[in-house]
Order: sequence, then structure tokens, then C-alpha cells
Amino acid sequence: MRTYFFGDLHGNPNGLDVCLRRLEEEKPDEVYCLGDLAGWLPLGDKTFSRMRSAGFPTVAGNHDLLIAGAITDFADQVDRMQASAYNAGLLSREEGAVEYILSLPLTIEKQDFTIVHHSPFDLPAKGSPPTIECFGYLDTAALARAVPLWRNYSKRLIFSGHDHIPAVYELVEGGEVRVHRPIGREDLRLRLNQASRYWVKAGSVGGPYRDKTPVANSVLYDSDEQTITMFRIAFDTHPLSEALSSNRFCRNIPTIKRYIELLKSEE
Repeated sequence: MRTYFFGDLHGNPNGLDVCLRRLEEEKPDEVYCLGDLAGWLPLGDKTFSRMRSAGFPTVAGNHDLLIAGAITDFADQVDRMQASAYNAGLLSREEGAVEYILSLPLTIEKQDFTIVHHSPFDLPAKGSPPTIECFGYLDTAALARAVPLWRNYSKRLIFSGHDHIPAVYELVEGGEVRVHRPIGREDLRLRLNQASRYWVKAGSVGGPYRDKTPVANSVLYDSDEQTITMFRIAFDTHPLSEALSSNRFCRNIPTIKRYIELLKSEE
């Protein structure tokens, strides 16, 4: 069984284009989206409408829930709140968009893996609504807190996005966590150890790219070959940087200004 994962589209239609082309080339048996269909970039209606039409099973991301008004952001996340408000306006023109977002599950459970936007260990208690606290980041402290739960988790593999930094975390049986990251723009192919557990952070299709490498990231899991491949797919950054630079509102959001600068450095 070959399963393809991608997420964190964030309104980048150019990154989504190349990601979907790779999907067509790979012809996987199953496809899952890791959430954040929109958010950050001022083109979220384009990625949202395409993904809703595609019908891939999708988990809810924090940006999706912020746009739908289902959760409240941290008070210091001014850039993210501005981007969420802008995208909420865009998606208000998409019939049934909020209802669709609110119907997305927080997690999808398969036989040997879990799919979640960030972490299965930060999900709310059953029957409780999510909050922004469910969507932290996998820094050193968060990873240390997760390890005891991870060792006894019911699934051997976890696939998630959110952090925008592609990496495969390997929890060695009786040992510590090893981190496997792609180098530069090179794909990473990892053969799995049957005695280890794996947490795959797929990276972002749309950015902002926290590893300073503007490529569309996606993951292929082959359960027969027991391999994980992280794809680093290049795309033409010029049309997107032009679209962002011409947006009078979003181009002045500091996070997006830095994003534009990164894209322009690639031209």
C-alpha cells in the first residue's frame, strides 16, 4: 500500500499545482491532506476550493479552525490573526465553506498510522472542543513531553504537518529520538526499522517555509517496502511573489513580507 500525504497549503496555488502533479506521477493507493487548506497567503479561496472539490480525506488545521471562527488565537499572534481575518473574508464567498471546515475531523485513524494536523498527544479530551493550545510546535521541550506517551501509543506511525519543517522523528526501541531531515532541496528516502516508531512531520506545501527552502513538500509511505520518501518539489516562485507583492493589505504583514523576500531571492 502506497499512501501520499501533504498539507499546509496556505493559499499557495503554485505549490499545490506541483504537489498534485507529483501525486499523479506516483499514483498512490490513498491520499490524505494534513490540514490548513487556507491561511497566511491571500489566495486561500483558490487552494480551499480545489481541495474541497478533490475530496481527499482531510484533518482540520489550526488555520482552518481560525478562519471558521471555531477557535481563538493567542493574543500575540497579530500576523496570523490578520491573515486569518483576510482569508475568512475570501472563504465567505465560498458556499458552505465554514460548514465544510467544521465537519473536518481532528484525527484520522488507520490500521498502522494516525493522521493529525499537529500532534495526537495535544488533542482535546473526547467530547471537548479544540482550542489554540492544541496546536503548539514540536520543539525540544514539546518532544520531550510527548515521548512517554509516544512509547505506548497505539499506532507505530504518526503523519502530521503544522511545523513547516520537514523531518522524520524516529523513536528507537529502548532508546532516544533520532531526527532525519532532508538536506537542502534533495528528497529524503528512509527505510524503516521494524523496532522503531516514527513521527513524520511532512513540511509545508505552501509555506511560509521555516527551513528557508521554498519547495512544495509531501510524503509517500510505502507499507510494503517499509519506506518513507519526503519529496522536495520545486515550483516557479515568480508568479506568487508578484501576486503577494501587489496585495496592498497582506504585503504589509511582517510574516508575509519575509515570505515575499524569500521567494524573490529564488528568482
